[in-house]
Amino acid sequence: MPKTESKFFFNKNLIRFLLLFYTTAYIIDIAASLLLSFETDNTNDWSQVFIAYIFSYITKLMFITLAIIITKFFIFQKKSNLISVFVHIVFAFLLSFYNAIGQMVLRKYSSEDPIEITFESVYSRGLYGLSFNFFLYFSIIAIVYAFYYLKKQKEQELLQSNLQTQLLDAKIKALQSQLQPHFLFNTLNDISSLMDISVERSQDALADLSDMLRRTMEIKTKYIPLQKELEILNKYIDIEKIRYADKINFDIRVNKDVLNLAVPPLMLQPIVENAIKHGFSYHHDTLQIDIIIESIDKELVFKIINNGKPLVEDEIPFRTGLGNVIERLDTLYGEDYEFSITNQNDIGVVTIIKITV
Repeated sequence: MPKTESKFFFNKNLIRFLLLFYTTAYIIDIAASLLLSFETDNTNDWSQVFIAYIFSYITKLMFITLAIIITKFFIFQKKSNLISVFVHIVFAFLLSFYNAIGQMVLRKYSSEDPIEITFESVYSRGLYGLSFNFFLYFSIIAIVYAFYYLKKQKEQELLQSNLQTQLLDAKIKALQSQLQPHFLFNTLNDISSLMDISVERSQDALADLSDMLRRTMEIKTKYIPLQKELEILNKYIDIEKIRYADKINFDIRVNKDVLNLAVPPLMLQPIVENAIKHGFSYHHDTLQIDIIIESIDKELVFKIINNGKPLVEDEIPFRTGLGNVIERLDTLYGEDYEFSITNQNDIGVVTIIKITV
């Protein structure tokens, strides 16, 4: 028997439920028969009725157990439904006549009033108990089929969920691996332009870049604590301060109670990079970038505000950096996030991210 079949047909929950249902049905039937004996003043037959039912309980259980074992053939071999129904109808008939013969044999050899076992007596007694035996047999077989298909559906749902999780993980890893070289190339270009100005400052920037790369290469998960995300961001800010010196200033304001919350890695760096790249202009030779992080109504809210050049309408730069951030947010949070980047009067440009925590 294949392992999947063994696990199914020896499932403890299935066996426990079948025995409970089978025993309950028999207790109700025994109680009805005993009450009927009491109503007809046949109280002397109580013990015989009880023994007969116990015998019937055991023999039927053996028959139904055999039927359940045979049922696995129809389930796992995927036989035609018509064939399965026909075979189960035959089994239900056999159960009734099998039980009738058993009862008559018991009565013949244990009762003071033995009966003659003939074809006619077996036939009539089998038909008399046919309704209950049909109900009992098909109820138990229906439970077996229902349990199997429910279990199969849950396994399919679990498999689908695992595949979706694996696909999600692969997509996130691809996006994160896409972002790292993008950031690296841009930063190396910044440091390269700094070489002609100051070799010492370039060396400091390379040291910060090396430290930042080491931290980003250590990231193996979809989420990291906000504290770690800010540490990576600060390394990037140190590089940009070395490059722009007094022309750029950063102010980070964050509530301490959100530092341990999980966020996607390298989410803030592309936004700050975008603010720097598009914030400077002929009329904006100094740049102030404010980063505000707070928790509001079960949402973690990020505001990145710069006082640089306003964005030209319909030219919001959703390229590799911002596009990567938005795609990861969409993959990880679905509809539980908001992203916007807009011009603000007398302020400059503000980027807002809201994620449900």
